[in-house]
Parts: sequence; structure tokens; C-alpha cells
Amino acid sequence: MGIADRLSELSLASTNQVTVRNILLATDFSECSARALDYAVGIASRYESQLYLFHCIDPAPYTLADPDVVWKTRDDIRGQLEKIVLNVHREGRGRNIEIKVLVEVGEVSTFLAQTVKDLDLGLIVVGTHGRTGWRKMALGSVAEIVMDEVSCPVLSVGPSAHRTRIQEFGPESILLVSEASVRSSLTESYAFSLACKYGAGVTVVDVLESQFGRVRAQVSQLKLCGAESATPIPETEPERRLQLSPDLGTESDLILQVADRTAADLIVLAVPETHRFTNRFASTNSYRVVSGASCPVLTVHAR
Repeated sequence: MGIADRLSELSLASTNQVTVRNILLATDFSECSARALDYAVGIASRYESQLYLFHCIDPAPYTLADPDVVWKTRDDIRGQLEKIVLNVHREGRGRNIEIKVLVEVGEVSTFLAQTVKDLDLGLIVVGTHGRTGWRKMALGSVAEIVMDEVSCPVLSVGPSAHRTRIQEFGPESILLVSEASVRSSLTESYAFSLACKYGAGVTVVDVLESQFGRVRAQVSQLKLCGAESATPIPETEPERRLQLSPDLGTESDLILQVADRTAADLIVLAVPETHRFTNRFASTNSYRVVSGASCPVLTVHAR
């Protein structure tokens, strides 16, 4: 059974099992974090989630300073986050959600795993540096740590995410990447839950084989049929219609090209359990997709 046939059997009952009660935005007050805030507020509003704005203070620069300086800094940052919350509400965004602030002092990795459990997080949103210069792979240390340390899905928003429709209206076109070696039912559930919430179309890239620098894949486009299921769009040879290059070279090249051809607002993919984003020298498929995509990427660890 192909991926399109298998996913067409998904009912709304299964996608509704995805509940995103609590969302956390990990911010460092950068421009990337400001962009990520828009996505976090939008998704929280759609799912009527509790939203947390989180910042972790690195204590290293304060080693020789008076301890009171650290706590004053924490209070100042809390004040900045509360101003952000006030501005969100003043602009009329997030009217149906409650937004709280959370500030910690220490290593980000120390707090993340426990925070996911304590807050029962269903999603973490983080800004990334993404593509810079000659397609340099540099997501940013905080983003890399977040994607490595947490068990819940992570939505990464980079500066190349120029398709801003999702920020206000949600995704119109979702690209779901399916690969046998890292297939995750949770990844598929999140993709279809978002599609149901926003009435978005779904394009599925089913990677059949990836070896010796060559990739074989089946590309299918699905649409939601009311509240019952997802069915293939009745058009033949979708690969030809999408005008894919016959020799793409790598799996990430294939995924990014399909994302461009379908004007994807969001890419959803499973990340291998052993993959570490903090290992920048191991430029794996997942890393290349996240850092090179022109839209946000939702990653779900296969574990």
C-alpha cells in the first residue's frame, strides 16, 4: 500500500487525537524569535492553547558579578517578555489564549526536558538563523539544543521563511515527508491535524530509496474530504506536473524542490532518533532541510 493510499484512510478521529494544550516559544529577543512569535500565537489561537514565552539566562557572563545582578537581569527580562505579551493583546492577536512568561537562569538543556514534562508541552516554537551566506548551515545554538533535547515536536522558523501567510491565516499547503526508516505516526497525525484545522492541502513525499547519491520518491497530493478522510487528487503523474528535476542528487534537494514547487507554507518531517542537530559537521538530511527551507519546518523525533 502506497503512502497516499495509507494516509487516505486516516479519519478525523485519528487526527483529532493531536491536542496541543500548551505551546512554548523559546526566545532570545532576536529578529528570528520575533518572527517565530507570530507563528506561536497563530497556532495557539487555532488550538486554543496556553502559550508560554520562555527565556533562559546564561549565567557565565555574571560569574564575577554580584549575585544580585543576575536576579535583577532576570526581573528585567521578565519585564520585557510581559511587554511583548501586552503588545500581542493590544494588536488584537491571541484574544482567546492566555500567555504566560517563564524565565530561568542556567543552561537551556538543563531546563528543557523537565519543562516539557511539567508544562505538558505539545509544541515548542523557536527561531533559527537558517541559511546565511553561501548556504551556510547555521541554525543557531539555542535552536539546535531545543531540537535535540525535547521529546515534543518543534516548529523552527528561519529568516528564509518568507511565505508569511501562515503567520496570520495558517498554512495553505503542507508538505509531509515520509521515509520508511524514520516513519512516525505522530508526524503524520500532526500534519493532518494542522491540515484539518486550517483546511490546507497536503503534498506527501514518500522516499522509496536513497543511496549512492540518487533518490527515488513518489509525490502525491491529497485533499481533505469534509471531516472524514484525505483522498488523492485525481490527477495523473504528479511528479511531471510538479516539474521535478530528474537528477536531484540528495534527499534534501528533493524535499526542498517539492516545497518550492508546491509553495509549501510548512514542512513536516520525522527526525531520526540518533540525529543530533548540535553536531553541525554531520550535515544530515534533516539539518539541510531545516536550515535551507523557505518555510517553517515542524520536526518530530522518531523516538
